Amino acid sequence: MQSYKGRFEPTRFADLTVTVDFHCHSACRFCIVQEGMNLYRGVPFERFQQAVDDNRHKPRYRRITFTGGEITLEKKLFEYVAYARERGGFEHIRLQTNGRLLADRAYAERLVEAGVDEFFVSLHGPNPEVQDFISQREGSFDEAWAGLENLHALGVTVLTNTVLITHNVPHLKALVEKVRAVRPTRMEFWNYLPMEDFEDERGLIAPMAELAPALREALAHAEASGIPCAVKYVPRCLLGEHGHCVDNTQPDVVIVEEFYDVYPKFACLWEAKCEHAETCLGLHHPYVHKHGWERELLTPTPRTTPWREPEDGLALGTDDPTRPGDGFEGAPPPPTHHPAWLRLVEGVAEEHGARLATILLDRRRCTYRFEAEGARVDLLLTKRDDGRPALLRTRSFNVAYRHLELGEGGAGKATLAAVIEAAARTLRERDRGDLLLDERKGLVGPEATRRRRRS
Repeated sequence: MQSYKGRFEPTRFADLTVTVDFHCHSACRFCIVQEGMNLYRGVPFERFQQAVDDNRHKPRYRRITFTGGEITLEKKLFEYVAYARERGGFEHIRLQTNGRLLADRAYAERLVEAGVDEFFVSLHGPNPEVQDFISQREGSFDEAWAGLENLHALGVTVLTNTVLITHNVPHLKALVEKVRAVRPTRMEFWNYLPMEDFEDERGLIAPMAELAPALREALAHAEASGIPCAVKYVPRCLLGEHGHCVDNTQPDVVIVEEFYDVYPKFACLWEAKCEHAETCLGLHHPYVHKHGWERELLTPTPRTTPWREPEDGLALGTDDPTRPGDGFEGAPPPPTHHPAWLRLVEGVAEEHGARLATILLDRRRCTYRFEAEGARVDLLLTKRDDGRPALLRTRSFNVAYRHLELGEGGAGKATLAAVIEAAARTLRERDRGDLLLDERKGLVGPEATRRRRRS
């Protein structure tokens, strides 16, 4: 059985990201879609329209994010934004951008007037010496910074993203100090993921012995400045008191499916012993190959619950749109805080003297875990597929059960059997067809791939 650490699956229902095209006027040394510039096409406008129309009829996403390459180079960007604003039912429209063209105040104003209310701006250094070296484009820092100042003056939501590599790790605190001036809603720090240079011939993978202290210092400075932060792909135990910043979830992405086939895999020596193993990915394989398992650096938090090797991806904390939508802000929700999915089985367990212990939800499946008399069983929903075996099918789902574990002397068997039968019946009655699950990762098939060899 393969742990989720060996896979990558988008998990965050609140957000849909649309990859419009693969072209850019920077050449960042770490770019994870550099190979895609030569291989992948942007999402066809008709496929984008379909995703937007789906959300209008069956609301799932609160936010749509447009990305590239560099999204502001897209000639049809305003058509994409207009269609999303008028047809999608989204609360927020976000651009993920290097910010360089936003130095043009008039262009930034046009985007805001068109309906873009959030900007996720890449900033990889606190000054031109660092940023321009990383982007390999002279003047890129000055342009991005002018863009950030324009956005701040326009009063829109600003977030920054910094990819952690050997060249900027020593400058992280200085970066936080610089960004304070534009009052970002959040700063995100993503550890570098090699998508083609798996041997790290470019020397970009920073050793944790250097990265972790610098990142902790930056996070402390951000916290003192009132700036929330998110960290991806760094082991939680290395962040100390800032471990709560770890958020490894990703939005659903309308991108060619093949993109995720080359995504690095993750592992951790202490997975079975650590309390945070379900949310911390550990180290990616290229890091382990270069720097080792970091046995002495990683310090697992002792588990308070028995270890079970997970079969599913990272679970969402909640599907409630009134709570923070990004998965890491505020106190964690209770294990059954999924109002839309709870509605499908609400009250069933209690009628039979059992309890619904948790709801595990990711983009591929919804798992209801019922417990009674020391026994437990999982009721599993997946996307309806008439070609696969199932206990029963509803309008939207295949329904099955798994992991039946009885109490001492077989206790709980009759109770859980009654719960499964009643829950299945209730699911069929309550499924209105307005909730979606999807087995795909990228949501787009081979039509978005250029049929030529990788460069």
